Amino acid sequence: MVHIRKAKETDRYNVALCIAEGFEKDFSILCKDNQKVANAIASGLNMERFYVAETEGNIVGVLAISDCNGRAAKAEKSSLKKHFGFFKGIIAAFVLKEEFEKQLEYPITTGYIEFVTVRKKHRKQGIAATMLRESMPLTNYRDFVLDVTDINNNAIKCYTNIGFEEFKRIPEKHGKQKGFNERIFMRYYCK
Repeated sequence: MVHIRKAKETDRYNVALCIAEGFEKDFSILCKDNQKVANAIASGLNMERFYVAETEGNIVGVLAISDCNGRAAKAEKSSLKKHFGFFKGIIAAFVLKEEFEKQLEYPITTGYIEFVTVRKKHRKQGIAATMLRESMPLTNYRDFVLDVTDINNNAIKCYTNIGFEEFKRIPEKHGKQKGFNERIFMRYYCK
């Protein structure tokens, strides 16, 4: 049985570990050790923005809901340098600042869903869909937006089944190096 709840401060490392595992392909350029990545990013997480999926007392999935007033994570340069080394830490801070901290141009009534991920051994069990369905009504947003890469077919299917609809695509800079061509933006209107 999966239980969805708001994240607590005591969940910080486990949320970071879930993100590190879920986005390990993205982080692998900097570091292939998920625990080291989790330690590097943990201090930059805004825990008030996160929801967790828990089963048998273990966090098995996370997602964050941000808005134009703030994002779910910051690139903490000192932590990144400490865990990745000076040069990789500087590069990580530069790259992650753009990804984590870019100002959202949506109105305050729109929630931006980010960091949707489920631990490897718990995937394909509907946990991501459950997290979305149960966390979105806990907010006061009228609609939700997210983006997904054009090659993440499982996520696209999950979001479409919930009721998200594509509204734009943006070609990815350096897509060949990143392994995908476009970001697909999807929106869900609350009923």
